[in-house]
Amino acid sequence: MAKSAKTVEVEITKRDAEAFVGGILAHFENIESAKGTYMQAARSEREGMQAIYEGMAAKGIPQKVAKIEIQIVRTLERLKGLYSDLEAEDQKILDKLARAQADAEQMSLFGIDALPKKPKKAKVTKLSVVPNGNGEHGSDEFAADGAA
Repeated sequence: MAKSAKTVEVEITKRDAEAFVGGILAHFENIESAKGTYMQAARSEREGMQAIYEGMAAKGIPQKVAKIEIQIVRTLERLKGLYSDLEAEDQKILDKLARAQADAEQMSLFGIDALPKKPKKAKVTKLSVVPNGNGEHGSDEFAADGAA
């Protein structure tokens, strides 16, 4: 079992200390440099997006509306990803849950067949007894809707 650092006598040489501090500081510098590179790339992308939003505004679509539309599209894509991350068997269970809730929006989002419509009541056809050749009503001769 290893001893904890508190119970072991620590020996630190100047070389060890310089390597430790220097190594950590070098990583911090790399992180800061990467942040700067990332922030410059992100700024460039945001400027491109802003140009598109301004173009949409010039066509009469307010930027607020355009930005909300993008949020909706991104959210829908994320939700579709949640569904596709499931195994086929789990997707079937989720399908059943959506059907049980009669959640047409969820079913539509995941490409599940829409809820079946309630079956229409069967049309009742009146049967009338048709007289047989002797003027009597035959027991097994019937016509739909009174037709002979």
